[in-house]
Amino acid sequence: MSIKNKINKVVLRLSIAGALMVTSCNYLDIVPDDVSTVEDAFKRPSEAMNFLYSLYSFMPPENVMFDAIALWGTDEMVTPWDRFFYYAKRMMRGELNATDPFFDYWTPSGEIDMYDGIRQCYIFLNNIDKTPGFTEAEVTRMKGEATFLIAYYHFNLLRQYGPIVLMENEVPFDAPDEVFFAARKPYDECVDFVASKLDEAISMLPGSIASSSEAGRVNKVIAQSIKARMLLYAASPLFNGNAEFYEGFNNKDGTPLMNTSYSEEKWLKAAEETKKAIDQAEGMGVMLYEHSVVAGGSDEQGKINYRYSMVHPWNKELIWGYSVPEGYYGWQRHSMPRVTGEAYNGQAPSISMVETYYTENGLPIEVDPTFDYSDRYDMADSTIVLHRNREPRFYASIAFDRGTFLANSTEIVLKMREGEAHGWTSGQNNYSPTGYLVQKGVHPETIITASQNQVVNYPWPLVRLAELYLDYAEALNEYYGAAKHNEVISYLDKIRTRSGVPTIAEAWSLVGKSSFSKEEMRDIIKQERSIELAFEGHRAWDVRRWKDGVKEFNVPAQGLNITASAPEDFYKVVNTENRVFNSPSYYLFPIRISELEINQSLVQNPGW
Repeated sequence: MSIKNKINKVVLRLSIAGALMVTSCNYLDIVPDDVSTVEDAFKRPSEAMNFLYSLYSFMPPENVMFDAIALWGTDEMVTPWDRFFYYAKRMMRGELNATDPFFDYWTPSGEIDMYDGIRQCYIFLNNIDKTPGFTEAEVTRMKGEATFLIAYYHFNLLRQYGPIVLMENEVPFDAPDEVFFAARKPYDECVDFVASKLDEAISMLPGSIASSSEAGRVNKVIAQSIKARMLLYAASPLFNGNAEFYEGFNNKDGTPLMNTSYSEEKWLKAAEETKKAIDQAEGMGVMLYEHSVVAGGSDEQGKINYRYSMVHPWNKELIWGYSVPEGYYGWQRHSMPRVTGEAYNGQAPSISMVETYYTENGLPIEVDPTFDYSDRYDMADSTIVLHRNREPRFYASIAFDRGTFLANSTEIVLKMREGEAHGWTSGQNNYSPTGYLVQKGVHPETIITASQNQVVNYPWPLVRLAELYLDYAEALNEYYGAAKHNEVISYLDKIRTRSGVPTIAEAWSLVGKSSFSKEEMRDIIKQERSIELAFEGHRAWDVRRWKDGVKEFNVPAQGLNITASAPEDFYKVVNTENRVFNSPSYYLFPIRISELEINQSLVQNPGW
């Protein structure tokens, strides 16, 4: 077989490994029959539907311990496990390379071959009309799904690699080399192509999903939301006028791959498309999640609202969820305190993340005049000042020594010092490297004890309404500045109020501030986004698109001194893991060198 055929042979991925539901339903339970040819796959409706479902299986894993780039490849968290987080840890330590790149979504030998997924989508589009038994409306909807996934898989490549090779159709095996071994297209052209595919999908997709058994299948709002996110990225500093990194980044024929002239209009386009997504979502009943009333006042209500906004399955805020059920080595089991050997007690927020959350007054801890910032590591009763008088999202997300962790349907008091129940002990593999645990993402009713082992599954949020509000606020601020700050603040306040955080006006009045420059509002939005979307997989991409990689990722991860048992020693900040972020290379991932050797039309990303 020729290299051309080896690289691009058709693989009929008709397993349902990427099943979309966490609820028990026929959609998830289908196990398709083996088929020998493309024609066989479209002979009967059941087999064609299985082919459609298999197209979703190319989606990047979002809650898988080994494979999710964005959960562990950031400064939000440190873990003790080199085995489980091998690639993410090595990447954050500066070991990303072009010979055997981590999280390789480009090449056929990579973890997930996005281009194979795109090819399968085109095969589906080119054959579904041959299947008898479907109505015209059913065929249109399925074509919309396949078209969306073509766009979505291109988008995943785009945010990871920048300019990519566009796969505009199913390329025949006998295509001429200039077609088969194509060059990368300029970034803006790639954005336009993906946007056009999303528009095409929107025209074919349903406005909503009528049955809970189909939850996870895409609709118009999901497609519009992904379009809005892509345009926000395209307007951001990494991709918009970045002559610092990309001047001279050209194809072999001299075609520039990045437009190095800044365009403010990209922010306007992002704002307009995000507002469309918001209006569509709200029009179909999507709203910020609020839990039923709980005892304990507004702070406790805000804490529970925020905690459950992520873990309440298919709640009103969720626009799209990745619902491959969490495996044994999953997020919740690795976050929960060590009650038995089945809870691994080691997903540990960094000190930088702990300090990102606001005070109870809704201000950054270094700004709030009522917060003792300079003495924040001094004892305050059983713990330290840093853990006192913080906003509800802090207590919903961060578990600290002598604080509580709501799991196993009870409140577990954490004892994180050396030799204690949840602390480090010599020879122990499962421990928190920073003296903290991530509470967010753990369902309070998940039970992992000596006698029970019941993880409450929920779809990992790929898109939720709060993200759209943050996207819209950022785009408005960047285009209009102070002229639109009333609207910007109104969307930020929706998010804050849901979680019991004072409004921006209430918070900043404490320091006599009632108006903001564009730059000041930008900082507020960045911090709000880092808090609201913490541990959901956004920050790895946000830090890159903001060009903040060196500032945020090129510094050691810090935590508390976990090898100490005395509180005055335990509550000292120490470096827990060295981190390296090389600029400009680490802003975009490298294309595997062997792929460059096979396709001589490709050029490598800058710095590699």
